[in-house]
Amino acid sequence: MFVLSAFAAWRDVRAAQNELSGVRRTLSAIVKDPALLKTKDGRAEAVRRLDDADAEVAAARRRVSRSLPLSVIRYVPVLRRQRQGIVGFAEDAHTGIGIGRDLFTRVERLAEENQVSGGRVPLGAVAELQHELRRAGTRSSRLVRSAGGLWGALGRGRRDFNRIASESSSRLLHGSEAAGAMRGVLGGDGDRRYLVAVQNNAEMRDQGMPLSYAVARLSGGHLTVEHTGHISELLLHAPAPTPIPPGTETVFGSILPTTLWQSVNATADSAWSSRAMLDMYAQATGEHLDGVVALDVPAISALLRVVGPVTVPGIEGQITADNAAQILLNQLYNGIPAGAAPPATQDKEERQAEVARALVDRMAAARVDPLSLGLELAASAAGGHLRFYSVLPGEEGVVERTGLGGPPGDGAPRSTFHVAVENRTATKLDYFIHPRISQQIRLNGRGDAVVRTTVTVKNDVPPGQPPSYQLGPDQFTQHPGDYIGWVLLWGPAGADQPNATRESGLALTPNVVAVSAGQVKEVTVETVILGAVHDGVLSLRLVPQPRQEAMPVEARLSAPGWHVREATRMAGFLDRLTVFSWHVSH
Repeated sequence: MFVLSAFAAWRDVRAAQNELSGVRRTLSAIVKDPALLKTKDGRAEAVRRLDDADAEVAAARRRVSRSLPLSVIRYVPVLRRQRQGIVGFAEDAHTGIGIGRDLFTRVERLAEENQVSGGRVPLGAVAELQHELRRAGTRSSRLVRSAGGLWGALGRGRRDFNRIASESSSRLLHGSEAAGAMRGVLGGDGDRRYLVAVQNNAEMRDQGMPLSYAVARLSGGHLTVEHTGHISELLLHAPAPTPIPPGTETVFGSILPTTLWQSVNATADSAWSSRAMLDMYAQATGEHLDGVVALDVPAISALLRVVGPVTVPGIEGQITADNAAQILLNQLYNGIPAGAAPPATQDKEERQAEVARALVDRMAAARVDPLSLGLELAASAAGGHLRFYSVLPGEEGVVERTGLGGPPGDGAPRSTFHVAVENRTATKLDYFIHPRISQQIRLNGRGDAVVRTTVTVKNDVPPGQPPSYQLGPDQFTQHPGDYIGWVLLWGPAGADQPNATRESGLALTPNVVAVSAGQVKEVTVETVILGAVHDGVLSLRLVPQPRQEAMPVEARLSAPGWHVREATRMAGFLDRLTVFSWHVSH
C-alpha cells in the first residue's frame, strides 16, 4: 500500500513538474530575448507570456494542493522533501512571474511619461529606473533556494530555475548600478565633455579603427555635439604619456599604440585604449576631456532603428538601419583609386562622424522612446559595438563591472576566450572578411580541458577585381583583395598556450595569415586549462569581437569517462558574451 501511495505521489510530482517546465522555458526565453522590450507591442507580448506562464503555475499549485498521495507522503521523511520541493518551486515561480510583470508595468509607465525629447534625457526618470531595477533584482535574488535532496527532473528543474533567477538578479542589479552612475555621466552634477571615437569596421583592430571623431557635451541630460572631424586633425609627433603594460608592449608596441590613432585599440583592453585616446587628444589639442564614448557602424545602425533615417551632405539618399553598413563601409569607397591619400580618403571617412552628429540632431527634434533607446544601446554594448570610459574611478568601476568597458576577462579570467581578426594592411577589406570559430574540447579524467580553437577566415572579395583604395594592393600586398589578418587568440589566464604573452589580463597567442580574394584559411591554437571543472561544471566564456557581422561559433565536448548532462555540441553567434557550460560527473 505504501509503495502504491509513493508511486501515485511521484506521478503527481512529475505532472506538476512538467507544468512548471513550461514556465521555466517561458521565463528563460524572456530573459534571453531583450528585443521583446524594445517596443510597446513587444512589452505587451512579454506580459501576455507571463500571464500564460502564471496560469500553468496555478495549475501545478492546484495539482499539488489537491493530491491525496502528496498529502500522505508529507509524513515520510525522504518523500516529504520532494513535496516541499515542488510546492516551493511553484510558489517561487509565481513570485518570479509577479516580479517580472510588476517591472514591465512600472517601466512601461516610465517610458510613457518620460520621452527623450529636445535631445534631453529626463534625469528624474533615470533615478526612478535605478530604484525599480534594484528592487526587482533584490527580490529575484531571494528566489534562489537549495536543490539539495530533490530527485531527478525536480532537482534539475529547481537548479535551472535558480540559474534563471540568479542571472536575472545579476542583470537587474548591474542595470541599477549603471543607471545610478548615469546621472553624473549625463551631466547631472555639472557639464561633461567626451571624446566620441567613431570606429570603422572596414578596417578592424580589436574594435573598428578610429578614423573620425567628435567632441560631445552633456549638460543636465542634454547632449550636443561641439565638433566632428577626421582623426588626422589630431596629429601626434611623439608618443602620448600613457604607460604601456609589458604584454601590450611586447605584442603591439611595434605599431605605436600611443602615437598612431590607427593602432590605439589593437589591444583587447578598451579601458587602456580609452585612457590612451584621452592622453593622445590632450597632447594634440591641450584639452582634457572627461571620458570616451567609442561606437562603430553597428552601433550607429542600432540608433537609426530608434530615431529613424537621417540625411548627410555628400551621401545620396537616406541612411537607414538597414543600409548604413553598406553605405559607410563599402559604397563610400567606390571610385577611390588605389594609393589615394587625403583629402580624398578623409572626405569619405569623416562621413561616419557626420552620421553620428545627424543622429544627435534627429534626437533633438523628435520624441524618442527611452526604453527602446536604452535597449538598443545595451545590445550594442553587449556586442562590443559601444564602449564607455570615465576618468572618474568610481564611475569607471561601474562601467567595467557592468560590461560597458574594460578588459575582456573581467570577472572570469580563468575561463575566458577572446578572438580578434585584425587587418594588417592599409585596405578597407574587413567588410568582406568573415571569420568563424570552432572549439574542440577534450576533458580528461583529472578535469583538465584541452581546447583546440580553430579560427577560419573567409575572404569574400571576388577574384580579379581592379585595384582600388578599398581592395588594394598597397605597400603590404600584391593583388587587389589580398588580406593579411592578425589572428589573435586570448585564452584563459593561467592556461598553457603556445607562444603566449600575458595581455589584457589573459594569455595572448598571435598568428598572421594571408588570405587572397576568394580564399579560406585556418589558424588553430591549443589551450590547456588545468582543473577546468568547478563544482561539477565546465564553462567556457567567449567575449565577442565587435565586427560588422557577429562571428559564428561552435563548441564540441569530448569527455570520456564523464557523464555530461547537456548536448555535447553547442553553437551560436558571438553577438554578445556567450557562455558554453556543461554539468559533468563521473
